[in-house]
Amino acid sequence: MKHPGSLLLAWQVKDKHCLVIGGGDVALSRVHHLIRAQAKITVVSGPNVHPEILELEEKGELYKLLKRDYEPEDLQMYESKEQLSLESFKDIDESHYAQIDDQVKNQVFACVCCCIDDPVLSGKVYYQSKYLRLPVNIADKPPMCDFYFGSMFNQDALQIMISTNGKSPRLSKMIKDDIAKQFAGIKLNDAVDTLGDIRANLRARKLQDNSLETIEKRMEWIKKLTDFFTLRQWSR
Repeated sequence: MKHPGSLLLAWQVKDKHCLVIGGGDVALSRVHHLIRAQAKITVVSGPNVHPEILELEEKGELYKLLKRDYEPEDLQMYESKEQLSLESFKDIDESHYAQIDDQVKNQVFACVCCCIDDPVLSGKVYYQSKYLRLPVNIADKPPMCDFYFGSMFNQDALQIMISTNGKSPRLSKMIKDDIAKQFAGIKLNDAVDTLGDIRANLRARKLQDNSLETIEKRMEWIKKLTDFFTLRQWSR
């Protein structure tokens, strides 16, 4: 039996560089997704920039806005010439951790989003990104996407994503809107915050031991507590 779905993940790009190529409606949509994820967003817009992207720059929501056409060097614009040099990754030890963290957070793009109406250039961006091993999304080209942007239902920390694997974004939106109607008037984020606080407090307590049995009992207690009340009760 085939399973055509993607692997849906909560991808952590907070404080990491992300590149958006393009300055239109699709680019704006990508920017909004990345702002919510607290990424450091660089936009290479070309000469025509969506007014809302300009507003976001003025508000300080963007890390950098370049109002020019894309150049291949943009994919490595933050990389330092002083790279970690080892004969093998097996030689990595604790003395290298800080430098590796710096490279991941401050020098390498966590993802590349290409949103331009130029199929030839889009193809180049895709293969240039793949050569550099950068995750890339080419708008409206599912075969050239390492990841998709689905329709999102958000209430602060709560996120529900609907994806059709790039086949029908419009259908994803319809399903998302239907979910929003079902939960209208329910403060789901209150439930998330309350249960999150309970779980954090429980984890912070000093347990008699940290055995697998103790951890399993703690998880079972949280499960029973969560199931004891309805969703509406937790959301009050």
